[in-house]
Amino acid sequence: MFYRFIGMALIVLLSGCSALQKTMDVHKPTASVTGVSIESLSTEAVTLLVDVKVTNPNSFAFKTAGFDLDLLVNKHNIATINQPDSSLSLPAKGSNSVRLPVTLMFDQVIKSVGDLANKTELDYAVEGKVAINLPVLGDFDMPVDFAGVLLIPKQPDITFKNLNIDSIGLSGVKLSVDLEIVNPNRFDVNLSNVRYQLKTEGKSLGEGRIQNIDLLEGKTQHLSIPLSIAMSGMGSSLYRLLTSSDPIAVDVSVGADVDTNIGGWKSTPLSFETKQILNR
Repeated sequence: MFYRFIGMALIVLLSGCSALQKTMDVHKPTASVTGVSIESLSTEAVTLLVDVKVTNPNSFAFKTAGFDLDLLVNKHNIATINQPDSSLSLPAKGSNSVRLPVTLMFDQVIKSVGDLANKTELDYAVEGKVAINLPVLGDFDMPVDFAGVLLIPKQPDITFKNLNIDSIGLSGVKLSVDLEIVNPNRFDVNLSNVRYQLKTEGKSLGEGRIQNIDLLEGKTQHLSIPLSIAMSGMGSSLYRLLTSSDPIAVDVSVGADVDTNIGGWKSTPLSFETKQILNR
């Protein structure tokens, strides 16, 4: 008798739940990652915005119960978006989206997947779940995933080629510094506010600025920087060079700001220093 009662109670309970679900017409929502955009980018890190869309097919509104996403590079988990208490309001028979930020440090990528020296892009994936709590259906997770390609920004390579004495006269000396600049990126780069200086024995021989240098993607550009030094501004080392055959050591330094037309790019400082021997 007791077991018959329990059986009947279960039947009534299940029938009631089924009727309640049918009455409330509860359906599972859907979730997806609709895209990934760049919020900020530099040669050190990139901050991505992961767009998650959740659609509610039900006739009543509710909220999500959290987000848990992983950013993977070559199947290695590099970063995590874990917002267990984040709630996204979903209107009845409607949808809503949220942008979730995640920052990827390129030195972390190197530690996980190896050297990036010969790579210009990375394949990445976003995998995870959106937590939902619904009447009748209870708690459950909706899986989401997305795959894309991320460009790896790199500093332009500057190589010293030559330091020339173009002319010597009573008024002073004219020098030129020959540099080779390589843009290893798959996008154009602009060097702005280019600054250069020559020193010997700690004394400045001269300095100057170049407003802009445009570097096309994957191309090499040769640059000759002219420098005029008045006789009155010469140091003892340069004077010795003019009056004898002794070589002198010259410190060459170049600085610039690296910019691109990529949205979210953060201007990145670039510096180059070398010590060269100047012969008459």
